[in-house]
Amino acid sequence: MQEVIDYIKSKNLDFHTHADISKALSAGLNIPYTDAYVYVTNMINKGLLVQVGAQGKLALAQTLGYKSGRLVGNSRGFAFCKLDEDAPDVFIPHCNLKTALHRDIVLIKVTQKGDQYEGEVVKVLERSNQNIVGRVEVIKPHLAFVKPDDTHFWCDILVRNAEKMKVKDGDKVVCRIRSYSNGDKNPQGDIVEVLGHDDTPALAMLSIIRNNNLYEEFEPEVLAEAMSVPQSISSHDKIGRVDFTNERIVTIDGEDTRDIDDAVGIKVNEDGTFTLGVHIADVAHYVRPDSMLDKEAYRRATSVYFPNLVYPMLPRELSNGICSLNPKVERLTLSVIMKVNQEGDVVDYKICEGVIKSNEQMTYTDVYAILQDDPVTCKKYDYLVQDFKNMEKLHNILFKKRKKRGSLDFDLPECKFEMDEEGHVLDVKLFERNTAHLLIESFMLLANETVAEAMCKREIPFIYRVHEQPDAQKMFEFFTFLQGLKLKINSSPEKVTPKDLQLLLKKIEGEPYAPMVNQVMLRSLQKARYASKNLGHFGIAAPFYCHFTSPIRRYPDLAIHRIIKSVVLREPTPNWLEFLGTWVDEASLQSSEREKLAEVAEREVDDLKKAEYMQQHINEEFEGMVTGVTNFGVFVALPNTVEGLCTMENLPEDNYLLFEKQYKLAGSRHSYQLGDTVKVRVVDCNLMKRQITFKMVEKIKSSTK
Repeated sequence: MQEVIDYIKSKNLDFHTHADISKALSAGLNIPYTDAYVYVTNMINKGLLVQVGAQGKLALAQTLGYKSGRLVGNSRGFAFCKLDEDAPDVFIPHCNLKTALHRDIVLIKVTQKGDQYEGEVVKVLERSNQNIVGRVEVIKPHLAFVKPDDTHFWCDILVRNAEKMKVKDGDKVVCRIRSYSNGDKNPQGDIVEVLGHDDTPALAMLSIIRNNNLYEEFEPEVLAEAMSVPQSISSHDKIGRVDFTNERIVTIDGEDTRDIDDAVGIKVNEDGTFTLGVHIADVAHYVRPDSMLDKEAYRRATSVYFPNLVYPMLPRELSNGICSLNPKVERLTLSVIMKVNQEGDVVDYKICEGVIKSNEQMTYTDVYAILQDDPVTCKKYDYLVQDFKNMEKLHNILFKKRKKRGSLDFDLPECKFEMDEEGHVLDVKLFERNTAHLLIESFMLLANETVAEAMCKREIPFIYRVHEQPDAQKMFEFFTFLQGLKLKINSSPEKVTPKDLQLLLKKIEGEPYAPMVNQVMLRSLQKARYASKNLGHFGIAAPFYCHFTSPIRRYPDLAIHRIIKSVVLREPTPNWLEFLGTWVDEASLQSSEREKLAEVAEREVDDLKKAEYMQQHINEEFEGMVTGVTNFGVFVALPNTVEGLCTMENLPEDNYLLFEKQYKLAGSRHSYQLGDTVKVRVVDCNLMKRQITFKMVEKIKSSTK
C-alpha cells in the first residue's frame, strides 16, 4: 500500500478520477488494470484517498491534511479523536461529529482555533457500535428509547420494535443501530436481545459481555467448518514433519486449563549446554487463510477469560480438541528447538513442523511440588523429576540474564476467584506465582525472542509485540515525582533505559513507598501493542519480541505461524510477500484493538465479581493501601486486589486540596498519598456500576519517608 501512495505522490495523481489513477498505477507499477482499480477502491474505503468536489476526483488524505483515528465520546455531546500513539487527541465539538458515534473510526479534518486544535469528521471509516446495551424507556407501545449503559454515548437510541419484542419499561436490552442521524436527531435501531430486568449479578455480567460485543456462540457456518476438522492425526498429516513422539515432552498449565497450546522438553548435553524444545500447537494447519474459521478468529482476535467461563477465539472442537496438546495422543506442532549455553544465550536453533505425544498434562501445583522435593509427587512422576530439575536450572540462568540486561518485573498483584457451581463468588484471594509458573514464562519468552529475531533478520513481513521507549514528557513527570521522595535516576527522561528503572526498583525494595513508585512508574510507560515494524520491547529489555506461543487464543500467534510456514518453511511467491506486507499492518491494528476490548471486558467482570463478593462484608473493616487520589476521593485496594472508593463525604472532615504531581490529597489535619496504609469500612456495593464504597477509618502508615 505504501508503494502505491508513494507512486501517487511522485506522479502528482492527486485530484484525478478513480479510473485515471487506476490506469496510471496499472502502467507505472506493471499490474493489471483490475488489480489497480481494486487497490484504489480499498484506499477509498480505508480513508487513504478522499473524494474532492462533485466530479468524483480523488486526493490523498495526506495531501488534504486529513487524519484517521478512533472516537472517544462524552455524555455531554462532544468527542475526542485518538490518533497515533505520539499525537495528541483532537477535540471534536458536537456540531462537527456528523453521524459518528463513540468508538467509530473516522477521518477528520483538523483546523486551528486560536491556541487550540479542533476536528471535523469528514467520513466514518468503520462503525464500531452497531450493538449497544442499555435500559429501555417505553414512551408508548410503538415508541421507545434505549439509554446506553456506556456513558461515552451522548444520545439515546430510538427503537420501534419494543412491543414486538415484549419488553417492559426498565428492561436491559441489546440494541442494534440501523440508521445514523446528523445533528440532534437520535440514531434509530432495533432491539435484538432482551437480557433481563432485575439487577442480578448474572444480568450485570451479561451486560458487560454484550456491551463489549462479545458472543460465546459461533455462527453455524463457522461451527460446521470446525466440526468437519478430523479429531485425529493421519499419516498424511505427518509428511515432512520432525517426529518428536519418542521424546519426553510435557505440558504445564493450571488445573482448569482445557486449551493447551504449548509443551516443553529438555535435555542436558555433554558440553553443559541445554537443548530446550518449545512445541506449540500447529493451529495454522487447520485454520486456513480466508476460511470461515480464519475470518472469525481474525474478528475475535483473542480468547476472553472470565472467572468462571471462557469466550474462545476458536470453536471448542479446535481449542479443546485437535489443536489442544492433550496428553498421550499425537498432535501437530510448530516447534522451536534451541541450544542454550550456561550464560543463557541461544547458540543454535531450529524452527520446524513437528509431531509430539505429550507424556503428561502437568499442573503448576505438581511441578512446584516436585521442585520442592515433595516425596509423593516425586514418586508419582519419578521418570520426569530430573527433567523438571533441569528446567529449573535453565530457568534460573535465563532469569539471571534477563535481570542483567534490565528486564522489568513489577510483579503486579492478581486475584483468583473461588466460585460455586452457579457462579457465585465464595472468596477472592491473591494469586501467587511459583517457580513452575516462572520457568514456563522463561521458556515462552525465549521462544518468542528467538522467533522474532529470526524473522527480523530475514526482513520478512511480520507481526511484532512492541513496547516502545517511554514518552519523554511522562518520564519527566515521573522524575519530578521521584524528587519529592528524594529519589533520583542517573539518566535523562529522553534516554531512560529499562536498566535505570530496574535499579530504582531494586533500591527501594522493602520501603513503605515502594508500591507507590511501582504504580507511578507503570503508569508512565507506554502500552505494549502489535506492530508490523520491530520497535523492540522496553519492558523486558528485548531488541526482538513477538507472540508465538499461544495460537489457540491469540490471532497474532496464529498469523505468525502462517507466515513462518509459508515463508520460512516453504518458498514464498512474490504475490504472497506483497500481500503479507499489507496484511500484517491490518492484523496488527485489529489485534491491538480487540486486545484492548478484551482487557476492558475482563477487568469489568472482575470488578463486578469483587463487588458481588464485598456485598457479604458490608460494615466490616479491612486494612488496605491507597492506590489513587482524585479531587472526589481516595481509592483504596485491599491485599486481595479488591478496590473501592472513599468519597469526600466518607473521609474525615477537612478542607482537602489535590496535589496531582505528588499523588496526594491533603487538608489541614489529614492527608492521603499513593502507597499509604489505611483502614477502611465497607459501606456500599453497587453491582450495576461495579462500584465499592469505603469509609475511611484511620491512616495506619504513611508511604513517604
